[in-house]
Amino acid sequence: MVDSTRPRFQFTASRRRLLRHAAAGSALVSLPWMTTAARAAGELTVILNQGLLAKLWIDELNPQFEKETGAKLNIQQSVTGNMLAMLKTQKDNPPDLMQFSEAGVFQARDDGLLRKIDGSKIPNWKFLRKEFNMADDYSAGMIDAMNTIFYNTNVVKTAPQSWAELWDSSNNGKIAIPPIAWNNGVRMVVTAAQIATGKPLAQAQYDIEAGMQQLAKLKKNGVTVYNGAPEALQFLQSGQIPLVPFYLAFAAPLIAKGAPIYPAVTLKEGKQGEIVGLNMPVNARNIELANAYINMSLDKGFQSKIDSVLRSRSARVDVDPSPETLKLIGPADNTTYADWAFLSKNRPKITEMWNEVFG
Repeated sequence: MVDSTRPRFQFTASRRRLLRHAAAGSALVSLPWMTTAARAAGELTVILNQGLLAKLWIDELNPQFEKETGAKLNIQQSVTGNMLAMLKTQKDNPPDLMQFSEAGVFQARDDGLLRKIDGSKIPNWKFLRKEFNMADDYSAGMIDAMNTIFYNTNVVKTAPQSWAELWDSSNNGKIAIPPIAWNNGVRMVVTAAQIATGKPLAQAQYDIEAGMQQLAKLKKNGVTVYNGAPEALQFLQSGQIPLVPFYLAFAAPLIAKGAPIYPAVTLKEGKQGEIVGLNMPVNARNIELANAYINMSLDKGFQSKIDSVLRSRSARVDVDPSPETLKLIGPADNTTYADWAFLSKNRPKITEMWNEVFG
């Protein structure tokens, strides 16, 4: 999702703690399906998305996972595109789990790079929202990151009501859009197609040419392309560029601290939903520990923190958005989901066309 890599993190269990957990089965009551052999395997490699999304797992879930399993976690952070490349180049020796969005799930599944997840081995699977079970059991969705227009409340006094406002001449030089390497960069092309054709997403998303022609007009209007999350947020907070399409999951903590930024909660063409999940490479080695990590990620307590910390819709059917979160995500029926099976197959073409305009 976000286009910057982060330092590698590792969390290790001490030998004493590992032996203690191996000897004390009572400490593992929440993971009754796990075998001693799985715990003895000792290490689970997980590539998390990055930024504040990864931080939630690192701070809240990983210590608990190590405590309950006695295993060591090897945690790294990356982005969807890089993880897809890793899946291809390291197919025979991949990580055990990778956290990327629906923008990569269908492509990875169709390329034979993902293992189907066995929900019967994951007790919390039964609580997974239907739409978060992506690509028919090939991805355990965890969070709807949601992309919308963010605005600086000191500069823009009225919340945008339509993506079309980005093309209004009064906003020339006031807009920064994501790069095409980001999934919301691809969604900008799709949304531009909606505006160009006047059709709903279900039809317009397949007219990439119309979308690129419409998006090219933003370049003539002095649009900026941001290169990373810190830059996008700096533009917004300072008011230097007051209108920026961005992800709620990465902006919500700043809003909670009083930053003068806010999301447009209702847009004529719809906000842009994007589900991010945990995906298991086809040749993952430690399946039982991977299942345990997915199960703990779907625990109600942890999923509630996706609501309270990231202010996003969570994967569990019994974790409803809080009033505070509802204020930021707006009406559920105003969030749209693109056909990523189509967009993923055509992403090289979309990227090439985008580079001809903005490269």
